[in-house]
Amino acid sequence: MSEVVRFEAFSSVVEPEFWAGLAHHKLHSAQLDTARAAVRGDFAGGRRHAARMSADRFAVPARLRVSHGAWAADQAGGQPAAGAVTVGGHLYNTNTIEEFKRYDKGELLRGVGAEILDAIRSGAATQTPALLWPFLLLSFADLKRYHFYHWFAFPAVTADPPDLVAEAPTPVTELVAKEQDLEQLLAAYAAFSREHEAAAGAFVARYSAGAPPGSTWEVRPLSEWSSVFGGDSDGVAMLGFVDPSSHSARPGWPLRNLLAWVRYSHAEVSRVRVLCFRDAVLALGAAREGAVLAQQCESIVLGVDVTAAAALRAENQISGWERNDKQRLVPRMANLSSAMDPARLAESALDLNLQLMRWRLAPSIDLAKMAGARALLVGAGTLGAYVARALLAWGVRKITFVDSGRVSFSNPARQPLYEFADSLDGGKPKAAAAASSLRRIFPNVDAQGVQMAVPMPGHAVSPAEEAATRAAVEQLDELVAAHDAVFLLTDSRESRWLPTVLGTLHRKIVVCAALGFDSFVAMRHGVYEPDDDFGAGRQRLGCYFCNDVVAPTDSLTDRTLDQQCTVTRPGLAPVASGTAVELLATVLQHPRGGLAPPPPPTTAADSRGDGDGDGDDGSVFGAPPHQIRGYFAGFRQHAIVGQASDMCTACSPHVVNAYRRYGFDFALRAFNNVLVDEEAPHVAVEVADGAANLPPGYSYLETLTGLAALHRQTDRVMEDIEWSESEAGGSDFEAL
Repeated sequence: MSEVVRFEAFSSVVEPEFWAGLAHHKLHSAQLDTARAAVRGDFAGGRRHAARMSADRFAVPARLRVSHGAWAADQAGGQPAAGAVTVGGHLYNTNTIEEFKRYDKGELLRGVGAEILDAIRSGAATQTPALLWPFLLLSFADLKRYHFYHWFAFPAVTADPPDLVAEAPTPVTELVAKEQDLEQLLAAYAAFSREHEAAAGAFVARYSAGAPPGSTWEVRPLSEWSSVFGGDSDGVAMLGFVDPSSHSARPGWPLRNLLAWVRYSHAEVSRVRVLCFRDAVLALGAAREGAVLAQQCESIVLGVDVTAAAALRAENQISGWERNDKQRLVPRMANLSSAMDPARLAESALDLNLQLMRWRLAPSIDLAKMAGARALLVGAGTLGAYVARALLAWGVRKITFVDSGRVSFSNPARQPLYEFADSLDGGKPKAAAAASSLRRIFPNVDAQGVQMAVPMPGHAVSPAEEAATRAAVEQLDELVAAHDAVFLLTDSRESRWLPTVLGTLHRKIVVCAALGFDSFVAMRHGVYEPDDDFGAGRQRLGCYFCNDVVAPTDSLTDRTLDQQCTVTRPGLAPVASGTAVELLATVLQHPRGGLAPPPPPTTAADSRGDGDGDGDDGSVFGAPPHQIRGYFAGFRQHAIVGQASDMCTACSPHVVNAYRRYGFDFALRAFNNVLVDEEAPHVAVEVADGAANLPPGYSYLETLTGLAALHRQTDRVMEDIEWSESEAGGSDFEAL
């Protein structure tokens, strides 16, 4: 009784880079789409491996390799090794582990099997033999833990009754008459694979021992079957394929579907001799070990009795799910978390959370705009700590802190970047400690701390301090210029003045957050248009100082204990900080960026909940508001708009142009509140008209911007008001 042909099954080999590619595919391309995706794999001729310290060679599993170049779109990367056969694969990536488990795997296999039979019957497989060997990959990517659950299948058309062994497998070296014929076999295959690249993997061959030297072997594509097997030509005709098996008696898995091709394409054939070609790597130029070629060639030849199509009990019987090492039909799991750099895992996990927003809720969000933003945080206290954490959650990779303080014992409980140890021995510098903490939380962030006291109006600078103050102004100017967004998060009004001036000058997005006891404000400053050379008259949004009728001055001297500390409800800072960061995100996602107009005023319908009132102008997060004012009393929140003032002491053309022209000399005048400086009298020329006639009591900034003149005009109006008492003794009054 003849023996059934036994095949060496494929064993999948997946390079770790493929799983990284799958993660990228899931996040950036497929998202929630579970439709079939095209991937690639390859297999090469099976070669036995030499044992260490021994001349013996041992068989290894027939491998199908899937690498980082498996994605069909990546034609340039992951090229197969010389002599390898590239085959297509079908990826079915599920969204949940439950979906992965309940997938109808039998139906999946039958569907691909039907495609193989269609390729055979249509003749497509004759032209492109790789269509006979597609593989399936069912997977679930747990991107939170970097666990990849997967199951490979190598669909094979099963013959029932099975194909039988007609001639026992023998080495090809026993078929050929001399070693030169082996050389000619390798040369003939090399020429065939170069000339018929799409047809590589399967072929027909004829060996004629008595032919002239150099012509003993013919290797042709499957489409030339008749010319090799037909007629009365001398020699041995064979069906050949690149055999991934290294077993001495078992051909590899690809022969199963190749015999099915014979069954349906050449029904007249009942017996065929098969060349299991395992030496493609030698044929295509691999280094040879030693001089005797016969000792290196591992191809085998066997005869097969092919079951006729008419004799099959069932036509579409497909098998092929991969078994594990214990020959059980179970899926596998690749755990990359232990093999990956923990910092890389943290970055991937953060990116995953952000990408999830794009899957359903905000498909058009541009995450790169947020991740690429460089944020300067002026103030590393309660607001600064919460803003930094929110920026980190958005994927911002560049964060710089500016602060002059040290961590005190009261800070760790309220400021989430500090811990008790930071407050010991006088306290660590806040800026450096905040940056260090941020790097511990997320190692991939570029966090820096700059220990600096921001110079402030009303805080006089002595001659001995002038050089250090000049250096601080210049350094802050450079920092603002080097960042995209500036957050004003200090706990005094005057410390926000210089960053506001610099942010306006450099046309940066400036976001300001401030706290009361149970209220907060988060606002963005207006930005001058690119073609506006800081002139007056053009409408724009106001800054933190635009609604003030007095200039910032010293608010830190002579304060009681409750005034020295930030006295606010503990839950307020996270709300204000989160609002400020989300305001920046909305601005960055808007097509006009910092120039984005605010939403229109709310209506009565909005307050009742009948209108949309979201300021949706087509951008992903809608129109960014100008100011958000929130109140814990009654838990109310309002979005309001305030226009810029041409008399603003921080962002008006008077101030910006004075800084542009005079630089530190102007800033020093504001710090010292000096109207006329004998050493720099030119700066005083820039004050508003009529300033020379003003009485003492007005600051330099108020004089420069015209606020002092406005105050004086108001005073004169008040002086002109006459009060009269009516004859009836009433208390009426009138303004004359």
